[in-house]
Amino acid sequence: MDYSKFYTPPQIATLLVNRISISPPKEVVDICCGSCNLLHAAKKRWNSVELIGVDIDQQHFSDINFKQMDGRKYATENPKKYSLVLANPPFDFVENPREFPLLFQDVFSNYNTKRLENEMLIANLNLLHENGTLVIILPSTFVEATTNTIIRGIVGKNYYVREIIKLPSDTFGSTNINSYALIINNSLPENAPTLYSRLELNGEHFAFVDEYTMPYSDISVGKWCSHIFTDSIDSLDIRRGNISSQMFSDKGIAVLHTAKKSSNWIPSQRYCTVDSKNLVYAERGDILVSRIGKSAGQWCLYQGERIPISDCLFRIKDPSGQIFDKIKGHTYSLPQKGVATRYITVADFKSWYSSLPHSQNETVLTDQGKGKLLA
Repeated sequence: MDYSKFYTPPQIATLLVNRISISPPKEVVDICCGSCNLLHAAKKRWNSVELIGVDIDQQHFSDINFKQMDGRKYATENPKKYSLVLANPPFDFVENPREFPLLFQDVFSNYNTKRLENEMLIANLNLLHENGTLVIILPSTFVEATTNTIIRGIVGKNYYVREIIKLPSDTFGSTNINSYALIINNSLPENAPTLYSRLELNGEHFAFVDEYTMPYSDISVGKWCSHIFTDSIDSLDIRRGNISSQMFSDKGIAVLHTAKKSSNWIPSQRYCTVDSKNLVYAERGDILVSRIGKSAGQWCLYQGERIPISDCLFRIKDPSGQIFDKIKGHTYSLPQKGVATRYITVADFKSWYSSLPHSQNETVLTDQGKGKLLA
């Protein structure tokens, strides 16, 4: 994969570095430094700071003390700790999970992941000295996806997540990658709130908008987007499954899961051994939507028996059949988000649904309830 297309733009790098409130650091490190825009933003703010850059590819900047190596190796072999760490790691799968076992110690000792950006987050946290600050850019799935609840909870319990910043979808150009910047302190949160904000282009300049204070009781259990995914999803009768692929087994209860893209797409069937209580189920007449992978956006009308669904599917209740009548014959056409794994959100599907032609008295998905009548 060519990660050169996903460097942090200088303007956003400057905004993020200026967003933090710390004493002038003597050193700042970036172990996936790439274009070094984050480091240069730090130099712009603190002229005397020493810049340390680490990257698997050779970089040539005269003002940076550069080391060519894997950032995870640097984080485990370098005993030095820093007051400020900056990071925009690659978003991808790891080739060899737990290749660097020293990362998975203490609070992360029982955590397993196949995501490179998650390992890089742990590596960056490992470089912080007490009360040090990390500014890191991660894909939106880290903040929003059920599969990352465990690591969000670990971070929330053991560090202070000061701010969660939703970045513009065009931060990395026309690829429309949804991402967040996190500001994390190496200190216990002591029930202090987390600030959620959104970075938006206002004219020629970016501005932080929609600031929202989140209770740390949510952050500490991995609910980092509880104000986004509220009960309004239930009122819409649109639900995402809550069985992750990590729960699959060779036998147990049957589960519907996403499947390869096809002209007549239907979910695949897997098995898991989880408690069947509090699961999201599909029933005859529901509409099922694939939310991740190459088949993201494909949908079907489910005609089988009641069965739980994985978190790779959305389930839409359609007792009147009006939603099916509207989308019948139409193909989801909005851009899919993600770098290594394409995905869509409930909002994406709603946006597509709303863009389709409608008839009088047709039910429309809204945030105010199960639907309303169009005049």
